[in-house]
Amino acid sequence: MCDWDLINKVWAKVEEDLAGNGQTVLLRLFEEHPETKAHFPKFKGIPLGQLTSNADVKTHGNTVFKALGDVVKQKGKHASNLQALATTHINKHKIPPQNFTLITNVILKVFAEKFPGEMTAPAQEAFSKAFKAICSELEDLYKKGGFQS
Repeated sequence: MCDWDLINKVWAKVEEDLAGNGQTVLLRLFEEHPETKAHFPKFKGIPLGQLTSNADVKTHGNTVFKALGDVVKQKGKHASNLQALATTHINKHKIPPQNFTLITNVILKVFAEKFPGEMTAPAQEAFSKAFKAICSELEDLYKKGGFQS
């Protein structure tokens, strides 16, 4: 069981700059896992150093974090959110399911750095459990959706 109340308490801090925090996570994802950039047509041909000032990265970071916030706020009752997310990422974006694990690992690191007061050991554990559950559910949806990478 995840401590959704604790997660949402931290998430309130994240929402103070949703787009900026999403941008930071995407940039770190591209830095730590350069292969993931290939799944973003707007970004794949742009060197990482130039992406830091790219408005589209911030816009997409906002989109990613808005979707994640919608999941977090459901406090575990997020099946319809994940179904919609899986459907678009399988059929439209063709994003491999393991990329969700990559980005959630990056999120944990970035949050620990940016919000050390909020990302206590219990908060880190709560996010870790929630992200593992979400990624597992997404992998199941991908299998049901017949995803071919």
